[in-house]
Formats: sequence, C-alpha cells, structure tokens
Amino acid sequence: MGLVESTEEIQQSLQTILNDIDRETAAAIVDAINADALPGDDRLLLINEALVSSPLLTRMLTEALNNDRFLEPCARLAAALRERLDNGAPCEFICKLVTICQNEFDSLLSSLEVDGLDELRKRRLVHLMAFIGHLFCHRAIRGNSIIQQLLNVLLGWDQERSRWRGQPKDFEVSSACALLSTVRVAYVGKTPGSRVYLSRLKSLETAGPWSETTRREIAALIHTWEQEWVASSRPCTAQNSDHPG
Repeated sequence: MGLVESTEEIQQSLQTILNDIDRETAAAIVDAINADALPGDDRLLLINEALVSSPLLTRMLTEALNNDRFLEPCARLAAALRERLDNGAPCEFICKLVTICQNEFDSLLSSLEVDGLDELRKRRLVHLMAFIGHLFCHRAIRGNSIIQQLLNVLLGWDQERSRWRGQPKDFEVSSACALLSTVRVAYVGKTPGSRVYLSRLKSLETAGPWSETTRREIAALIHTWEQEWVASSRPCTAQNSDHPG
C-alpha cells in the first residue's frame, strides 16, 4: 500500500485494492499488508478510522455478494487488516463489518419471506453465508456464536421452546448448507454439540419438497460431514446435545 499519511490516502489505497481483488491477487495483497512498514500505533489507528468512517466495508461486501470469486479474497483482506490492527481489543472495523453483514442478512430474509422465488436474493443470501464462513475460517471474526446464531435462524431453532420449529424454507436450508460447507472442520471440529446441526439436516433430508439443487447440497454435506469431518470433530462431540448450545 505504501506509506500513507492521512485517512483519505488510506481510503484511496484500500479502494485500489478492492478494485483489483480476486483469487489470483489475494495472496499478494495479504502479503503486502502484512509486510508493509506502517510505523507507530497512530498509523494503525488511521487505518481503523478509514475503514470505519468510509463506505469501503460496504463495498467489500457488495463485491463479495455480486461475484462469488471475491468471497474468499475479501475475507482474507479483512482478516489481514484485523491481524495488523489487533491489539487484543475488538477491532472497530470488524464490528462494523459484522453489523453490515447482519443488516444484509435481515434484509434478505425479510425480502425472501415475501417472495421466496427471487433467485437474485437467494443467491445473495447463499453468497453472504459463504462470505461469513470465510471470515470465520480466516479468523477475521472469532468465536462460534455468530455461526451458531445464523444456523439456528436458518434451520429453525426455537430458543423460547428449546426445540426445532417446523420445516424451514428451501432457501434457508440451502444457505445453511453454504455456511456449513464453508466453515467445515474449522467450526465442526472446535464446537461442542455442533453435530446437532448434522442431525437436523438428516431429519430434513427426506422432509422435502426441496429443489433438486438443495437436495443434492444436503446429501453432499451429510456425506462429507460423516466421512471427512467426523475424525476432526471427535474431540468435540463428547458433549452431544439435543439442541444448540
């Protein structure tokens, strides 16, 4: 990014990065951020201020949701910036990014409740779940609570009654599969009781009617979980539960 002196110059530099970001350049971008000499805490505070006060984070999410090839690179960029800025306290820009993602999630769910056949919004919701999954895998967001909350909403956990609600909608199950497929062992292998979501998917697999795409996603996820993740998740499944934690 080069040495920068002001919030405006940082914004411009990061905007240039976002204009060019893709899978091929993601590694180089992350290396440049990590290696770039930005002496002093004041400069790091400027970066945080630039990210919080500008529309760059919204642009990052928009790029990711509009084109799935941007999902992981944008998540890696967020993680690299957090690594640069993290001093043991929550990064303001990560809190803002999570809020932007939450608002987008709520908006998409509300819209799809009205028109569940809107393919554009369904695709954006799937991309959003994958993006959040990448943020989690690259440790831009930390802790399991966000992943668990999203899965509970999508798969229909009734917190008040402590039980699963009736059958979720096709787009909700597809989005949950996208999230689980992205976080994979990074979540399953470290989360006591996470297999409750596998049990939920098994109960839904034959409940239909699902679209052919969603049916394949459920089956593939169950197979992968049982065949590939079980060894990695074994240390965490001693605390199996009938419901999410």
